Amino acid sequence: MRLRPPPLPAIDPMPPRLGGPLPWVEAGAALLRDPTACFLSARRRFGDTFVVDAFGYRLFSVFSPAGVARLYALAEHEASFGLATFELVLKRKLPTELLAGRRTFPHALFGGQEVEDYLGHLHEAMRLQLDELGAAGTFEAFALARRLGHRLGLASWAGREAAAPGTLDRLIPPLDRLDSGDSFVRPAQAFVTALTRKAPERRAMREVEAIIGEILRARRRAGTPVGDYLDRIAAPFADLPEAERDAQTARDVMVIHMGAQSNLYAALAWTLVNLLRQPTLLAAVRAGDDVLLEQCANESIRMAQRSITLRYVMSPLDFDDGERTYRLDSGVMITTMLPVTNTSAAPGLERFDPAHYEGRKLSARVPLPTRELVSTFGHGRHACPAQRFAISAIRIAVRALVDAYDLTPGFADVQPRRRQIGGVARAAAPCPVAYTRRPADR
Repeated sequence: MRLRPPPLPAIDPMPPRLGGPLPWVEAGAALLRDPTACFLSARRRFGDTFVVDAFGYRLFSVFSPAGVARLYALAEHEASFGLATFELVLKRKLPTELLAGRRTFPHALFGGQEVEDYLGHLHEAMRLQLDELGAAGTFEAFALARRLGHRLGLASWAGREAAAPGTLDRLIPPLDRLDSGDSFVRPAQAFVTALTRKAPERRAMREVEAIIGEILRARRRAGTPVGDYLDRIAAPFADLPEAERDAQTARDVMVIHMGAQSNLYAALAWTLVNLLRQPTLLAAVRAGDDVLLEQCANESIRMAQRSITLRYVMSPLDFDDGERTYRLDSGVMITTMLPVTNTSAAPGLERFDPAHYEGRKLSARVPLPTRELVSTFGHGRHACPAQRFAISAIRIAVRALVDAYDLTPGFADVQPRRRQIGGVARAAAPCPVAYTRRPADR
């Protein structure tokens, strides 16, 4: 007797479909090979609304202005962002116990005053990083940015102890093994995770628990609360036995850190890379133009976006894409892919230009049919709560690097990783940068 996979959820009427003869694989090979090219090709072939069936999921894909606006307008109880993220990213990579019992969430840590409080930690983290780099040498832009991303984030919510050189070097390897971003940067890695039943991820989780536990115990021995965000994350677990309290605090730190780290370091790297490729912009930033620096950060994120925006339909609903109304069954994933719309929604968006932004907002001079067609940090109720923190961290980090060093890029062209499906792109090849300390009088 041959086992058949369950049928995919229905759509009525059925749009054009990108699929194949195998119901559990279908378009999966094309998605794994080059997700952006796959969606671009399907859009050219089928128009602004089509279906992609891959790996047992039905993706109802929309690219029209009305369709994209409708996607972002859907309430969580109608089509869930959280469930889609869990289904396609978190549950395939992370131990389920890491996500259980959480008591601190991103919105509680990224309000206006919280970000102001983080700024001192960010400056201290950069001081440590510059000391580590020394007077001269060579770094790879994305590798340095990854280390910086860890250091900036851990200094903010895991305590300055976590950002210190010895502890940071112990934390980075297990945090990299846990990185949920691997689920979209290297989609095929999900098969390895499934085969190992997440054993490497559980070992990494326990390593981080042990290190954060050491920091918490040292603080208790000192007897004086530090009053930072690690203390705030630990406070809701005060009713638990000490060992469990420390483990749960560490797990909340891990989830918060992974959420920030998944895109922060790549966004930081692209901002630096784009400045180094345009000496006029670099000179203006060196002259003190932080407004331009933030525009470069937002424009770098827009150009490097590889996110696939997903909503999991909770119960049958009607979806109007501006041309037709479709009935979507529960379990359909409504989706759009940002690299497709971010660079094609208006003339000129295919090229890098910081003037596309006014401060941290897309310029009103960019003629969009609907604002949702271009996205860096999302829109509406599901917009990333860490946007202000991320842009501040990028500004502080890049400012420190360009002020401290003369930087010489050892690369001419930089291309995004072709197989990535989600998040801010990683580079397809190394981006070496030589640096020498700038004289104090320059």
